[in-house]
Amino acid sequence: MKIVVFGDLHYPTIKETYAEMKHEREIFFKEFLNQVFKVEADLYVSLGDLTNYGLQDELEEIYRIINEHNKPFVHVIGNHDSYALSKVEMLEITKQERYRAIHNDQLSLVFLDTAKEQDYKSWGGTVDDKQLEWLKDQIEVASTSNMIVFAHHPIYNTTMNSEKENLSVDPEIPLKEVLNKKSGVNIYMNGHNHFNSIVQDENWTYIQVAAVMDEIGARIIEVTDEEMKVSELNFTTEELRATADHVGETIDHFRLAPQQLADESQRNITIERNPKVVAK
Repeated sequence: MKIVVFGDLHYPTIKETYAEMKHEREIFFKEFLNQVFKVEADLYVSLGDLTNYGLQDELEEIYRIINEHNKPFVHVIGNHDSYALSKVEMLEITKQERYRAIHNDQLSLVFLDTAKEQDYKSWGGTVDDKQLEWLKDQIEVASTSNMIVFAHHPIYNTTMNSEKENLSVDPEIPLKEVLNKKSGVNIYMNGHNHFNSIVQDENWTYIQVAAVMDEIGARIIEVTDEEMKVSELNFTTEELRATADHVGETIDHFRLAPQQLADESQRNITIERNPKVVAK
């Protein structure tokens, strides 16, 4: 199985104050998604903040581009996606689900909703009790098969900067305790902090992906009988770099942070699906 995953895209509306940016916006986002969907995969996943403020025109325009490709696509909700509209209104436009799971004999994929709804003052993550109970059920269904969880926010005190205020799921929510009940080798993949980071903690590997306008690329997860391999996909060209810089420096609610891309070890990893236990 192959899954292409990208981080915070932040597709913006065009305001009067930066109307001259419209051409660069069209070049960058359309070509970036062309490159994403050109990669042969079984599934394509946005880790949230697909849009810059969740405005109706942002959602409709970016989905118009996505739907042209007619590929299986899952949009995990980010805090920026849920600022302007209620989640009910947003999901009516996107035709997505708040959270969902896909199970087969070898692999379980879980997509969480960690975004607060229309909360402009607190951009940290949350998971309600109903979703936590649902997650417990998914862990039971998955049993010993490998699990990959996709969410917008990191779990507190895992990947880079997740110990800081508003940069993780609320640490009072027992999300990590629930996930730790899952046996086997598993991955938790998130965006939000715009910083590449990989942390391994017992049987979970936490993978955080940078924002697209900083790192013009994505990740591909390749799952075989032996391993789960996460590799960087680089789509950078001179034109895309120039347009991304112009858009990122101009729009509201976003700040370029290319210094947070980190080195190769924080972007690529290979994980054995059934590691051998060596007797001591």
